[in-house]
Amino acid sequence: MDKFAIQLFSPVNWEAIPNTKLELEEWEHCTCMRNVSLSYEGAMSGLKGYLALGTNYTYGEDVTSRGRIIIIDIIDVVPEPGQPLTKNRIKVMYDKEQKGPVTALCHVMGNLLSCIGQKIYIWQLKDKDLSGIAFIDTQIYIHTVVSIKNIILIADVYKSVSLLRFQEDARTLSLVSRDVKPLEVYSVEFVVDNNQLGFLVSDIDKNLLLYMYQPESRESYGGQRLLRKGDIHVGQHINTFFRIRCKLSDPAYDRKIDPTLQNKHISMFATLDGGLGYLLPVSERTYRRLFLLQNALITSVAHTAGLNPRAFRLTRSSRRHLVNPHKNILDGDLLWKYFSLSLNERTDMAKRIGATAEQVLEDLMEIERITGYF
Repeated sequence: MDKFAIQLFSPVNWEAIPNTKLELEEWEHCTCMRNVSLSYEGAMSGLKGYLALGTNYTYGEDVTSRGRIIIIDIIDVVPEPGQPLTKNRIKVMYDKEQKGPVTALCHVMGNLLSCIGQKIYIWQLKDKDLSGIAFIDTQIYIHTVVSIKNIILIADVYKSVSLLRFQEDARTLSLVSRDVKPLEVYSVEFVVDNNQLGFLVSDIDKNLLLYMYQPESRESYGGQRLLRKGDIHVGQHINTFFRIRCKLSDPAYDRKIDPTLQNKHISMFATLDGGLGYLLPVSERTYRRLFLLQNALITSVAHTAGLNPRAFRLTRSSRRHLVNPHKNILDGDLLWKYFSLSLNERTDMAKRIGATAEQVLEDLMEIERITGYF
């Protein structure tokens, strides 16, 4: 019988750290694991990092599905002689069975948020015990949840995404807005562009969708519905996202930091085919220029097997939905072909879109510069 365990590894030489293995019980699977920052009175910031695990006992269909929440603290101890890796140990702070399978975890304002079945609970860790603060009922099965401050984005396996808000003073968790169209979601993440916040969703049809909350818009019915603002077909299933701030300084480029990049994040993603990519918000002027360049490249450059990139990037759907593609997301793979053109071709193409080759190259190099982490 397969039996699962959690093991700490050293990031220096990728060796297993002794005495840091946590064995799970028979039939128990780990469904989610997250680093969470929970309230802690002994720290200056009032928060302390823990490792939170959600598990599920996979018995037969005639047995009620249950799970556990386990909170682990990684502590520093005096290492054993000749074994520097033994300076870390794991200490289980909380371990109790829940009323259903624990499918997703994250932290909200120093509290732990857990998805148990179709219910979402917010817990407070106090005296090595979790006490419930707020809860809300959702759709079918929540498998991914992310949060910024008191805003929570949840992904349902069939019923698309919903936006929740946690009010700490009133201890209430409320539904703000949701996408009413059915969508089989793979993963979700926030898109941060200074004071603008978007919601990035990947689905079963290998699309990348961008939603926004705009209550002043008529189509949103007073903010009850999330509006789709952009979409693109990636061609691969995206199963995980992470956010990272734009790279502000680079020794290779001696230039001032653009103040608009201070609070702009890159949304990186990884696919089930082993691909890596990112989505970056750009200014209106840059978007217009690169959009014209993209259209010029579609008609001017020889494509693989004569296939049309514009047709490939249109969103696909296995079912018919009453929604038009919104596009608004540029194809970076196609734009980067501009670098492989000859000098005359670059100049002619830039002239055709009413710009100079230097302007176009500067736009592309700026994107390359602020996302050059790897």
